[in-house]
Amino acid sequence: MEIILLLFVVVLIAVAVIASRMSENYVPYPYKLKDVSLCTAQEDQFLTLLEKSVGNEFRIFTKVRLSDIVTVRSGLSASARKDAQQKASQRILDYVLCDIDTMQVKAAIELEPNQSSLQQQKRNLFLKNTLAAAGLPFLRFKAKPGYRVAELHDYIHGKIRQAEHVRAAVPANKDKNNQPIAA
Repeated sequence: MEIILLLFVVVLIAVAVIASRMSENYVPYPYKLKDVSLCTAQEDQFLTLLEKSVGNEFRIFTKVRLSDIVTVRSGLSASARKDAQQKASQRILDYVLCDIDTMQVKAAIELEPNQSSLQQQKRNLFLKNTLAAAGLPFLRFKAKPGYRVAELHDYIHGKIRQAEHVRAAVPANKDKNNQPIAA
């Protein structure tokens, strides 16, 4: 009888130890706040310049995932579609300008280092071609001092107007009943 009681106590202790170890590893929300800023010092300075240049006409968003503003066209195979979606979801845009009233995306802006690497060039080529296919202006600026508010304002507005003229000039795809076809 004593052996059974001793065996029962040992099993009970083992179960308690295992249960405590399992509960230590299980945390339903294992997150903590990162000790980082969303913008580097250069990005923050450029954001301030952008706000002075176009802040009363556009809302400026930072760190926007490319897949939040573009979608993959229909007509692709499942694997090609998945690959394209994955590439878009892996890219982050530095700034996105949206119309202040409608929140329609008007342009994407990238702040580049003064010395861009081959990886940065490939990334920018992908962004440039993706946004061109979507009909959205992609503006790139070197991270350097000396930009003037008025010049930046005129440049951004010129690129947005240019893209709007191009979109207006491209005829929409229509079916035999003259109804627009979704892309």
